Amino acid sequence: MSSSRRVEFAVDTGGTFTDVICKDHQGNPRVNKLLSSPQDPSESIDAGMRELLQELSHPCYRLTHGTTVATNALLERRGAHTAFVTTAGFEDLLELGRQARPELYALHVKKEPHLVSSTDCFGVQERVNASGEILEELTSDEMERLCDVLEAKPYEAIAVCLLHGYLYPGHEQRLVAALRERFPERFVCASSEIVREMREYERSSTTVMNAYVGPVMKRYLSSLKERLHDADAIHVFESSGARVSLSRASNFPVHTTLSGPAGGVMGALQAANEGGITDIITFDMGGTSTDVALCKGSPTLRELGQVGHMPVQVPMLDIHTVGAGGGSIAHVDAGGALKVGPQSAGASPGPVCYQRGGNKITVTDAHVVLGRLRPDHFLGGEMHLDRAASVNAMQSLADGLHMPVSEVALGVLQVADAAMVRAIKVISLERGEDPREYTLVSFGGAGGLHACRLAKLLGIRKVLIPANPGLLSAYGMLHAKPGRRASRTFLVSWHKLQASELVRQEVCDALHDVSSQARSALAQELEPDVLNARQLVYEPVFEVRYQGQSFALKVALNGLPDDEAHLASLLDVVRAQFEQEHERLYGWLARERDLELVMMRCTVSLEDVVSHEEPSDGLRDSAEQRLSKDAIVAEVDVTFDPSGAQSARVIQRDALVHGDCIRGPAVMVEYSGTTVIPAGWRGEVRGSHVLLHDEEGE
Repeated sequence: MSSSRRVEFAVDTGGTFTDVICKDHQGNPRVNKLLSSPQDPSESIDAGMRELLQELSHPCYRLTHGTTVATNALLERRGAHTAFVTTAGFEDLLELGRQARPELYALHVKKEPHLVSSTDCFGVQERVNASGEILEELTSDEMERLCDVLEAKPYEAIAVCLLHGYLYPGHEQRLVAALRERFPERFVCASSEIVREMREYERSSTTVMNAYVGPVMKRYLSSLKERLHDADAIHVFESSGARVSLSRASNFPVHTTLSGPAGGVMGALQAANEGGITDIITFDMGGTSTDVALCKGSPTLRELGQVGHMPVQVPMLDIHTVGAGGGSIAHVDAGGALKVGPQSAGASPGPVCYQRGGNKITVTDAHVVLGRLRPDHFLGGEMHLDRAASVNAMQSLADGLHMPVSEVALGVLQVADAAMVRAIKVISLERGEDPREYTLVSFGGAGGLHACRLAKLLGIRKVLIPANPGLLSAYGMLHAKPGRRASRTFLVSWHKLQASELVRQEVCDALHDVSSQARSALAQELEPDVLNARQLVYEPVFEVRYQGQSFALKVALNGLPDDEAHLASLLDVVRAQFEQEHERLYGWLARERDLELVMMRCTVSLEDVVSHEEPSDGLRDSAEQRLSKDAIVAEVDVTFDPSGAQSARVIQRDALVHGDCIRGPAVMVEYSGTTVIPAGWRGEVRGSHVLLHDEEGE
């Protein structure tokens, strides 16, 4: 069927809610938000999509799906029984790790074990040196011996990561082929299929994580495909912000560990572009956690992240997560201090006000108690919240603290706010960025309840509330620009690059080979008519460091160099950009020290078709400010701060029109979220988005 007649769906499954959004064949948005089904996420996805499909005349549809299945399996350690195969002599690699102490001054440190125990690690006789040359060949007899050993144990998955396999993948490829032939029912993967980059521990960890969640993800995606058997196509959203086929997601699930949050960042950038805003801090507060990211006009990618304590070496958006969400549970610790999270009530039983059996106070309950979250406007009135139940549960907590209920509720929110402020400082101040120079883009079901307060604490003057904020992650998946990335380790000194035409030509050839790999991978994910109709954009990057340093900085190239002469003309520019960034981050330079090219990467994507509006710093003059009367649906008492309850207007966002202006105190309600606007804040409706401004911060 023609893509113009297909219904495009995007679904983000979270710990509490499943968000569904689609564009029908006329391009009109339709949304649905329902409680998640943790035991089988595909159940809520199917239910949410079917509700919308019943309203549409054309049954053909395509789905882009953000999933937490791999992440949850890793964090909860409920993946497959996995074997780890490496070069003989390196079987203890996962246990040794990097010898980093999680608590620097603790006398008794308890180190979390990796996913594979030492008894499940096996070595094979083979050896490749750091230049990719074979020192000891991997023989057929050795592979047969390993297969015999593994056959004696009921492993579901096997991870293969040989020393320097990123330079010479031949031994890994032969070994994986033999294992797949011998054990067709087992999930087998090699490091060279996932990440062809140096750092043996991180590469091994990533490969093991991929194998560990592989069978879990395959079962889940098979269930999803069976439920949505009539789908024209199903794609999964990766941590890098790209959508990929079910086959790739099944074989390389480690790429989906930040699937949902990545969609939120892409959606926030889309909303910011539509509002004429470039530099943003994204603030995504859902039911179980909060995700924050800093973007200077485009998403920031990192090549090394963590899930729990384990390193994962795959490209992912630079997102920082803390365990503070609407469902985070408030409790008093052994020392009598009020704590919030990281435990969450989730979707089942959920907060007390959900009336689903929950009996532990959450952040959501605190908002209900204080009148910020309106019981009759939750999910557009489809789900009623029980305020009396929240007040009664909060009273029990207040009795133990010998404090009034309202003060305890405010305390719960203040503790949660403190955790989220710390998270934003991690991705801004700790990286040399001033948050006051950015606009806070708030989304997620609970984001608008905290956005203005967080902005005030950080000195941020502007907050953007996108349309359908509780569904923005799904919205980002729906509109994300398709793209694929490839990389290769290439160690060479700057002196050799400048002195040798042959070395420069080798670098050019390798970079073009990397870009070709990325383009081929993108072509496999797209329909031919889409690829042929859109221009491709190549974004090559060098990773450069001073010789002797452990880590490198990224320097973007202005397009692919045509030949070695073209590359030679770029070297001085690359060095200058490296030194500028090095001095900004670390405050010093070592111009007498030679540089070293460490890695080359290339992203290939479709051209950006987003139209940018002219930015506007100021809001309209007070004489022009107006607010549609139909938008004001009630006057209620709301507690914003310790001074007590204030009269506030309840504003129905769906009734707002472009140019409408809002002044706090107010509570703006809509289907997928609620926004609290304290006194001293005013806002303007810009298209489908609302930009809030701190008047007191001027």
